[in-house]
Amino acid sequence: MILVLDLGSSSTRAALYDDRAQAVPNAWARAPVDFVVGEDGRCEDDPHAAFERVVAVLDALHAQTSSATPPITDIGISAYAASLVCLDAHGAPLTPIYTYADTRCAEDARRLRAQHDELAMLQRTGCRIRAHYLPAKLAWIARTQPEVFRATRWFASLSDYTRLRLFGHMQAGVSVASWSGLLNRHTGDWDEAWLDALGIAREQLPPIARDVERLEGLRPEWATRWPKFAEARGHPPLGDGAAANIGSGCVDASRIAVTIGSTAAMRVVRRCATSESYHLPPALWAYRVDHAHELIGGATTEGGNVFAWAQRALRLPDTSELEARLAALPPDAHGLTVLPTFAGERSPGYAEDIRATLHGLSLDSDSVEIARALMEAIAYRLAHIGDALRASGAASADAALVGSGGALRASPTWRQIIADVAGLPLHMASEPEATSRGVAVWVSCQVAGLDIQRQAADPLGNLATHQPVDAHHAIYRAAMARQEELYAKLVRSDR
Repeated sequence: MILVLDLGSSSTRAALYDDRAQAVPNAWARAPVDFVVGEDGRCEDDPHAAFERVVAVLDALHAQTSSATPPITDIGISAYAASLVCLDAHGAPLTPIYTYADTRCAEDARRLRAQHDELAMLQRTGCRIRAHYLPAKLAWIARTQPEVFRATRWFASLSDYTRLRLFGHMQAGVSVASWSGLLNRHTGDWDEAWLDALGIAREQLPPIARDVERLEGLRPEWATRWPKFAEARGHPPLGDGAAANIGSGCVDASRIAVTIGSTAAMRVVRRCATSESYHLPPALWAYRVDHAHELIGGATTEGGNVFAWAQRALRLPDTSELEARLAALPPDAHGLTVLPTFAGERSPGYAEDIRATLHGLSLDSDSVEIARALMEAIAYRLAHIGDALRASGAASADAALVGSGGALRASPTWRQIIADVAGLPLHMASEPEATSRGVAVWVSCQVAGLDIQRQAADPLGNLATHQPVDAHHAIYRAAMARQEELYAKLVRSDR
């Protein structure tokens, strides 16, 4: 049996899966996460509270595990990406957990971009020099908290800290490490140039485990508390996006994972080149699934959060009436051109300071038309990512789209818009907990010595599918060009 611990940005979850990576019924637990946010750009979590949530869900899961349950032999973890906590020599936190959304280091990111070739860094680390990655956060800590910077023994992620508390060893997985912006994608190890530039010793970062390395057995205090989990082996953690791709069956160039939750993303898994690395277009990033596979894609700051804003600010009708009225509107019939960048832009253009623009409003514009225009606008930003994936060869030209995420599942209209804009069928993943199941699949492959790309995925014909309408695709691509014209007038793009 496999225990999966999902350290998410909205909740911490634990669940049991069998050796075939099938969820065990009624064997799960959840604790909500509530980050501390502020007008100064902070978005952080208390490390003690974060681990208390882990203890709470493992307590609950252990209580649900009967004596008839087969032995729990393995523990897999997924975690939200690009977190940072400074630890002392005893593993005690010196700082909060700074999340990917903490932007207090934005000025430090700008300084680093002025000192380094950002696009060269993108090719080497897979990440741009931006506030949500660790180089800027480390520079910010060194500048604003020099005593803490000097006292830090370990610059760790949330998953590193969690594994240290559970197993008593400091060790990073290559997947989560790759989301830091400090990993050299050619070597699969920490990037020496960044370490030198930031004044970080290699010994201050966790050693990166090989995929087959496992931490053996929980620490005595936890083995006593959870005897059914005591002998389980800890596998290297996965970034949540990598796990979601695996759980959705998107493990090669033939399938592009499309996720719209609070934010949105498109991602493809590809095997790491043995000689010359894949050349990243400026619109994309490259993380790791493991030492053998890269995750190529792009993410937006906008998704379901923009729709939630519209529901709140525009006083939209209730769900069933709203969906019917959205579906009744023809493509791009509202006369609006929208940049949906309410929280700044990540992919494809990385204009972090831009804010949302609604152009073309008239006295006849109504709230449902504005909501539909926002949904279409987000689909256009995702289409840029999808186009870059196919044009660069990361995804095949006829790659299928496989959708997931709460916001996408909630709206058939939005799903049809995504298919029409892309000009490709959109198949909805059958697995509602793609991230947790992806961890279980990856762990089961490691135990069995299998490659994840050899694992059978759901046949696309078995999935609920939205077929693109050619006439709609032409209309949307014209509207997408109009959005780009507006973008060019408002933003100096470095793409």
